[in-house]
Amino acid sequence: MRIFIAFEGSFEPFDVSADETVEAIKLMIKDYFHIPLSEDEQGKRYLELMYAGAALRNSWSLADVGISFCSTLKCFIKEEDKPTLYVFNAVTQETMPIMESVSLLGKTVSDLRTEVTLRCGLPVSVYCLRTPTGLEMYDRNTLRDYQTHLGTTLRLDVWDGWKEFLMGCLLGQKLKVQRYLSREGPVLKYERG
Repeated sequence: MRIFIAFEGSFEPFDVSADETVEAIKLMIKDYFHIPLSEDEQGKRYLELMYAGAALRNSWSLADVGISFCSTLKCFIKEEDKPTLYVFNAVTQETMPIMESVSLLGKTVSDLRTEVTLRCGLPVSVYCLRTPTGLEMYDRNTLRDYQTHLGTTLRLDVWDGWKEFLMGCLLGQKLKVQRYLSREGPVLKYERG
């Protein structure tokens, strides 16, 4: 059967079988238009096919989606950047992608902690960052001092006794927060600040 592919101002016919997969169609398009696709540590560049306003998955066949004779598929080149680093937050059990330029790896741990604080809302003074091997990272050192590379996952750990208190704060659980308030004057003053 014949379908049409709309790509960057072109409208080209392709002869395919009804049981052809979307992935096979993408390969035909890539070869026909000589499109360079890639995937490396900084990101990936790939094709996306759309029919009737919906993105098509690679494993789907044309017949499964209801694409018939003389249908038109739109093709786009998509680019997706990969995060420079990831930070696993031990309090929330979530991993935050850090989407900065590669130059971040030459900056100080303090610079990264400032970025992390802006993203997660935890005060800089209640947590530390650790390498994948568990080594505590100090503010004045650069990320390269700790052999941090693209795609590394660092760990955000809070000081002993603060995890439950912070989770109560993040979830708005007033009774839990009150239960974990310190009985020491200076610490209590800090917690309430």
